[in-house]
Amino acid sequence: MRRIAVLVACVVVATPYYADAQSWSGIIGSSRATDWSGAGVVGGIPNRTTVCATLSPGATASQINSAIQSCPSGQVVFLNAGTYNLTAGIELSKSNVTLRGAGSSATILKISGITSVSCHIGAGRVMNMCTNGGNIGVDSAEHTATWTAGYAKGSTVVTLSSTTGLQVGSTLWLDQQDDSSDSGDIYMCDFGAPNCANNGTGESYARNGRGVLEGQRVTAINGLNVTISPGVRFPSIRASQNPGAWWGNSTTILQNTGVENLTIDMTPCGGCAGLFVINVTNCWVKGVRFIKTDTAGSNVFHVFTVNVMNSTFTDNYFYGPNTTQLISIYQNAIHITSSSLIQNNIYHTGSSSIVMNGPYYGNVVAYNYFDNAVQASIILHGIGAMNLFEGNNGANMSGDTIHSSHAFETIFRNHWDGRAHNQNSTETQAPIALYANNRFFNAIGNVMSSGHSTTYQTINAHNTDAIFELGWQGTGSGTPVTNDSNVNRTLMRWGNWDNVNNGVRWVSSEVPSAIANFGNALPSTQVLPPSMFLAGKPAFFASVAWPPIGPDVVGGNITGYGAHANKIPARLCFENTPVDSAYGGIVRKFDAGTCYASAGLAAPTNLRIVR
Repeated sequence: MRRIAVLVACVVVATPYYADAQSWSGIIGSSRATDWSGAGVVGGIPNRTTVCATLSPGATASQINSAIQSCPSGQVVFLNAGTYNLTAGIELSKSNVTLRGAGSSATILKISGITSVSCHIGAGRVMNMCTNGGNIGVDSAEHTATWTAGYAKGSTVVTLSSTTGLQVGSTLWLDQQDDSSDSGDIYMCDFGAPNCANNGTGESYARNGRGVLEGQRVTAINGLNVTISPGVRFPSIRASQNPGAWWGNSTTILQNTGVENLTIDMTPCGGCAGLFVINVTNCWVKGVRFIKTDTAGSNVFHVFTVNVMNSTFTDNYFYGPNTTQLISIYQNAIHITSSSLIQNNIYHTGSSSIVMNGPYYGNVVAYNYFDNAVQASIILHGIGAMNLFEGNNGANMSGDTIHSSHAFETIFRNHWDGRAHNQNSTETQAPIALYANNRFFNAIGNVMSSGHSTTYQTINAHNTDAIFELGWQGTGSGTPVTNDSNVNRTLMRWGNWDNVNNGVRWVSSEVPSAIANFGNALPSTQVLPPSMFLAGKPAFFASVAWPPIGPDVVGGNITGYGAHANKIPARLCFENTPVDSAYGGIVRKFDAGTCYASAGLAAPTNLRIVR
């Protein structure tokens, strides 16, 4: 396999980054963004070196599961190279343990059976990451309280009616009731609110009708006053919406557990899903190749998250299935996830890649590469807000109106290239499509073309030839919502390049400085930060240009796009990795250690600003 130029030197690996966390200050209004510097595993993914058990091909799922349960805290269950034909699923159900293979193209788990534990979120998957805790987010929370004070955005102390069962280190989920009517400003709606969603029902694992939901880490408890990190994110918590809180027992939450450097092939199980990550904090999936080569089943997921806080999904490869039809096979399906990092992954050939199903708050989706997908590369599908989408390279991004509304999302320095390497054959082909009830978004420093765009923007109508498609009612199986002029009214645009204008737009009329609520002052500068969550060039970029995408980039190595776009490391890895003959010459023989490492040291992928 050819080693690509994404290599790092040891001196870089050891270098921390420090800077002001609010790199967007002066560009985005303070009510419209948040601090994303803490996304992912707190302190980074640990490099565990002590191996508690080593297994080889021929080992059964039962033997692997037993080794995981017996492994002391902070140690590794290691799977030697080879193919493991497993007739049952793998249970990663013990905190502080790593399951590690010899490499994602070396250790192959072909799994034909499902897990024995449901994790209370349905059944039919080949691997779990959970402790068999209750389905604590769906009207059965183990502990609940009224949230009585500390509503302001940025507040790090909240007051609850009870703290029973809450501990320092716990994950605390804060929520409030959905809006019952649309004022024309914030409309956070789910589960069938009026004129909210085309399917008439929400797509949420939250408490019923409480889709404004964000995770927080508990750092201190003083009576009923709870100190939290990173602090309240949503800018409109109101007593009128009956704010509340819920949390699980310490034995319910899986912590500090990860899976690394192996292949999970779910194809032998037919319509089974891959990995379900449920009720976890500070967990990770790193260097894993997910494969599904058949089209059996629907609502099948490669990675499915619920009740996830401060976790990292990085350096992975997702394949399949190879289909031109929409069959609801999601490669990343995100539910009740906060302060987590989805970074430097490859999404190759599938119906849907990253689907934000909701609720999702305060996450970072960054530097991912998308190739040959049917739908938009990133789809906002369920209720969510205050997330950052940075540096991705794919066809386009869609905020649909199928299930819920979305707000306060930031789309920064992405390269949306339309038909360049994607099927992109369904509902939208606009680089940024924000349908009804997608409000107060920020689109800054993006480089965009659909491959056939002839119109800059279409407002309150459907037009696949537009760069921006704004406020259209969308489609669905229920009663359509109305078109929404508030999408364009509240949208902040600054410093984007598109092929229709063939230039960068710094246009004051595209900054919502005059709106009454959650306005954005006209920036005084055309200088953009390289990143809105990293303080410096991350080590896995090595010799790749930094920042790779944006109006200030010159001499980009992707033809066209005004020379404002370079290939990101995940794309370089994909293009320089040969196909795997064991999978018919389509699936890539991906190995993160080859793509992103030097001298045998894995490149750190969770570098972030440290206060």
